[in-house]
Amino acid sequence: MMMTSPPRAAPVGMTLPGLVIAFGMIGDTLLYAVLPLYHEQFGVSLAMVGVLLSLNRWIRLLANSGVAAIGDRVGPHTLMVLAATGSVLSTTAYGLFDSAALQMAARVLWGISYAALNLSTLAYAVSDRPNAGKRVGASRAAIGVVQAVSLVGGAWIALNVGPQSVFLIFGGLTLASLIAALLLPRLAAEPAGQKRLRLPVPHRLEVWGFVMGFTGDGVFLLTLAFLLKDSITSVAPVLATAALLALRWLVEITTGPVGGWAGDRFGASRLSFANGVLLVAGFVLIACDHEVIGALMVVMTRGLFNTLIPVLVVERSHASVLSSQASYSTWRDFGAAVGPLSAPWLFLNIPQAPLYAALAAFLALGVYFCLVRR
Repeated sequence: MMMTSPPRAAPVGMTLPGLVIAFGMIGDTLLYAVLPLYHEQFGVSLAMVGVLLSLNRWIRLLANSGVAAIGDRVGPHTLMVLAATGSVLSTTAYGLFDSAALQMAARVLWGISYAALNLSTLAYAVSDRPNAGKRVGASRAAIGVVQAVSLVGGAWIALNVGPQSVFLIFGGLTLASLIAALLLPRLAAEPAGQKRLRLPVPHRLEVWGFVMGFTGDGVFLLTLAFLLKDSITSVAPVLATAALLALRWLVEITTGPVGGWAGDRFGASRLSFANGVLLVAGFVLIACDHEVIGALMVVMTRGLFNTLIPVLVVERSHASVLSSQASYSTWRDFGAAVGPLSAPWLFLNIPQAPLYAALAAFLALGVYFCLVRR
């Protein structure tokens, strides 16, 4: 008598996982537009802004591997619920406290929460591995809708009710993340290895993560508000910054599903190379005093990379998906942690042209050695 294997469980849809991470992120996303311009109302110095915006990345640098190990044991559902709870608490804390120490505590909590959100969302996306790219793209598109609306709406609220009060409102909105997490179906936990928790050794993709984190997530994001403050005078700087950051998410809404499908069909490496060239061009334009056009190119290409990179991780990985994504995320977080700490000093002491020219050269080397060569 022929034995038949048990049917595989149907892949989980990406609507609920997308909503969990989308609403969990709204406080952190808005903080990048609001905090640099209104840091005094939060009771912190400009130097402390760099610390706060990088602190969650330092935490994620250490937390990614640990969170992956926990997720392997308890499963993505439990990880999602815990992360959503942390998102609600950290977002609310931004609006409650004007103490540097308490703001730092909130950033630590968010760093751990985001590590769990990011890895759990990927686990749900790759529950159907042959269509991982399309599912990651769909997830990024759902995230993009929420982030774009919350950025522009949050900047408008900040102008009308105050830069701290907006985070109390957003803390209430973030409860949607917890509700969606509780409604998620459970996935089987992956078998956990008996490895010690340690920082992963960087390979080419991890090095690219560091380069992207330092330039695009670090120096660029922290200095964006000041670049636009001098270039756009027709609207409030916080609105201009929020609108440009929202464009990145709109890119993910429109190109995320297409980019994910193209990555599955033609290979994410080719698309990543072309996208990397455009990213370098954006930094070159900023160095040439074309801040608005250059910033537009940077935010658009960063948005597409967020869809392409998880597909690259799956293509090149020989380990578990959670562990491989954690390795890449760790090194990107490392770059994004160093970048904001360096950005205030770099921006105040090095003219814009040589600073962004150097960043463009750094990115170009990364594109060649990490995305082109294998």
